[in-house]
Amino acid sequence: MDEPGPYALLGRLGVAIFVMIAPTLCFLGLVRGLERLRDDDLINEWARTRGSDVHDITEHDDVLAVLANEMGVEADRSSTVRCPACGTLNRSGMTYCHGCQHRLKSS
Repeated sequence: MDEPGPYALLGRLGVAIFVMIAPTLCFLGLVRGLERLRDDDLINEWARTRGSDVHDITEHDDVLAVLANEMGVEADRSSTVRCPACGTLNRSGMTYCHGCQHRLKSS
């Protein structure tokens, strides 16, 4: 078998580095995007571009339900359960509240 030349080794090394670094960069991008969504930057930007600087979303509101209500879309209330501790709406079937981590009653 012939030994690969220096350019072939350099090409293989470049591919190996790309294969190791690319998934890490994609993961970090996903994490940063999720942090941005968690911090409500997207909602604040939407409210700013819509012409309203103030919105009536408190920290215990279900943000998607509030936005659906503002846009005139009926939310499916049959698939939500209100937390007895903090009053946050959670999807039915959830074990813990996404607002306060209080254990929800199992049906």
